[in-house]
Amino acid sequence: MNKIIAAFDGLKPIEPTSDYAVYLSTLLKSHLTGVFLDDHSYTSYKIYDLVFDQGVSEKKLHQLKDSDNHKRKASANDFNQICKEKRLSFNIHHDKNIALSELLHESIFADLLILNKSTTFNHHEEKYPSRFLQDVLSNAQCPVFLTPNEFKEFQKVIFLFDGKTSSVYALKMFAYLMSPHINMPIEVISVKPMEDNTHLPENKLLKELMKRHFSNINFTILKGIPEIEIIKHLQNESLSFVTVIGAYRRSMLSRWFRSSMADALVNAYEMPLFIAHNK
Repeated sequence: MNKIIAAFDGLKPIEPTSDYAVYLSTLLKSHLTGVFLDDHSYTSYKIYDLVFDQGVSEKKLHQLKDSDNHKRKASANDFNQICKEKRLSFNIHHDKNIALSELLHESIFADLLILNKSTTFNHHEEKYPSRFLQDVLSNAQCPVFLTPNEFKEFQKVIFLFDGKTSSVYALKMFAYLMSPHINMPIEVISVKPMEDNTHLPENKLLKELMKRHFSNINFTILKGIPEIEIIKHLQNESLSFVTVIGAYRRSMLSRWFRSSMADALVNAYEMPLFIAHNK
């Protein structure tokens, strides 16, 4: 039995996180752990909420702390109730130290991490991807299933393949977790320069590997800039799908010039991403 962890900000619970966690845990017959990141350095209130004419109000501080504790307990109780109703094998962790370090540590001991794309652990509104999300996606020690803000059961799997080790690694991680439990169309998309041929990179070896894990496989070769051509291609997709992608990002320097494929896809679509990269 695999172990799935689903990460929650108890102060801002996002329903699709628990929806996908329950769905995947049921689909994969996995044990589910709800990781509630109760980082006490992170609160729903700001320091100026405590300041009055007479100074800082201790009474107000206690009221706000109690309110936060109540929200966190209510979030965990809701998750507990859902899992019981679905008769899942599950447990709950309350991690009270720094959210990022706690979640990365939990990921060492998990087969899959489920996280919503809107997760920030920040008072200020941030554009996708938040700094918290960037750090998790770059440093998680297991594959990450990044959820959109709307739940849909996926009906198709799309692998993005660029011929590099990272994309093969993501394919294998998805196959090890999912292939015994799914039977749906599989599409492998590769993008090549305009002047290049239309041969699939590592054609023989890739097809040999894919056929060991999946059936009903279709291979698509596109020409042009990957971030543009893949998004254009997916606009014509009628089925709900999950996209499997390798390394989340290049070096920080290269990101100043070009967004990662994962960022482009999440900004373009409300769809889940399965992200895995070897270190």
